[in-house]
Amino acid sequence: MSLPTPSSLSATVNLLDLSAAAVACTVSASRTIMKIADPDDHEDGEKNIRTKVDGSFVTDADVAAQFIIVKALRTVSQEVHIIGEESQEEMEQIKKDYDYLDQDILRRTRQEFHVRRQQSTTNGDDETSSVQLPLGTMEPPSSESQIPSDPMFDNDDSVVVDASRVCVIVDPLDGTKSYAEGEYDVVSILIAIIVDNNPVFGVIGKPFGYTGHSPISGTDCVTFYGGPLIGGVYLAGGQGVEALPLISNEEGVITEDLPRAVISSSRSKGVVQDFCIHMGEKGLVYPEPLLISGAGEKSMRLILHEKNEAIWFYPKPGTSIWDVAAPDALLRSLGGRLTDKYGKEMDYSRTRDDFENVDGVVACIDEKLHARCIELFQEGDWLEQL
Repeated sequence: MSLPTPSSLSATVNLLDLSAAAVACTVSASRTIMKIADPDDHEDGEKNIRTKVDGSFVTDADVAAQFIIVKALRTVSQEVHIIGEESQEEMEQIKKDYDYLDQDILRRTRQEFHVRRQQSTTNGDDETSSVQLPLGTMEPPSSESQIPSDPMFDNDDSVVVDASRVCVIVDPLDGTKSYAEGEYDVVSILIAIIVDNNPVFGVIGKPFGYTGHSPISGTDCVTFYGGPLIGGVYLAGGQGVEALPLISNEEGVITEDLPRAVISSSRSKGVVQDFCIHMGEKGLVYPEPLLISGAGEKSMRLILHEKNEAIWFYPKPGTSIWDVAAPDALLRSLGGRLTDKYGKEMDYSRTRDDFENVDGVVACIDEKLHARCIELFQEGDWLEQL
């Protein structure tokens, strides 16, 4: 098996090669994000915080991370369309030669995909269930010859598609405001692979780690990846994520184990909070939403569901396609759904100039709860209150 090289670029793209590069470059980007945040690093320890035309913050870390991610993805395909939050003009200002793709991480990612496929075909009933996952060990293969041959990479035509059908959507540093203020827990890297307007693979990376979850060995970056392409959601180097059944009580009885809504603390007033309380009165969710910053962090809360987080409700403009594309891919593999306030699928064919989700976002770990939320929102006069 040979790793993709620029000389092998063509008008088609292997989606699993592209996915492996997306996971690997998340680690490279996270290292630069952390280095720029380090005040003791005299070379890269300056965030250079500034304001974009739309009023949002941007730092040198945002631009450097996107530069790294785009360059890494281009080693797989020059033809796929890439949309990133940061502008091409900002990218062209970069003079530093960043390390954009750790070949060791790339090899281990590809090998881990192979193991995941073996486990899925055997249902974990044989010795594959006890195999140590490559991204969770410090003993990667020392040569390409040790990577097992896998038709998933070499011979499976179903994962090789025309590059014109593929778009990669990148948020290189979600939670920039928190990052600028030195609050790193909510910072995320979001990468999504879209085929024919459908998210098929997503990566959510946490550069500064994530409480209770192990990072990729040899790094500080905790990474979750998955989607319909590989039939599940996984902690890199760790176990798969399982969707848990939700508790509901539409008789209106409030209990602590009801699903929780997550909303932004900066946007928690008005119709957002009022509707969450209304859902609570209907027994669908706990009436007090959790206040969480960052699209990536909200999405992680839904995916992991560790404190019964189940729905992210924001029916107004204020998010962008790069905020939701990667979470959409992961939620689809867990039985969840992500749409606008009308229940319509997101349009990922939009250009970078048309990036805003003007009809908001409703993301849920459970398709039935999502449908009930959309139905309830349409029943009242909530639209008139926006």
